[in-house]
Amino acid sequence: MFKLFTLAGANEMLTTVDARLQTLQDARAALASARDAYRDVKPGTAEAYAANQDLAFLARSVQDARRDVAHLGVQIPDLDAGIVEFPSRIGGEVVHLVWQRGEDAIHAYHRLTGDLTPRPLQDGDAVNS
Repeated sequence: MFKLFTLAGANEMLTTVDARLQTLQDARAALASARDAYRDVKPGTAEAYAANQDLAFLARSVQDARRDVAHLGVQIPDLDAGIVEFPSRIGGEVVHLVWQRGEDAIHAYHRLTGDLTPRPLQDGDAVNS
């Protein structure tokens, strides 16, 4: 889903985004842990069957969590760092507002072409959808 956020709208979504991001990170960590444990299971056993079922369930959990985040209209370029981007517009240019987990609000953006380095939002930036 493609959606453009205002700065106020994106900031209002942070609590929801943070919760969904945590769910996604937890699901991915659980899947990685289960994969590690699966390596020690003897193939063809009941334990292997159960571990395979667990892996399938956890993989679906990760897919569901990713879909939930995608439905919010945001992008996650770096899940490990907790970086989330909100499509927006400054002036006539489509940009991504950049938020990192732990920040109280969105303070930066980056352009979609050329230099992707985050730039601080300035008071005069007309952020709109």
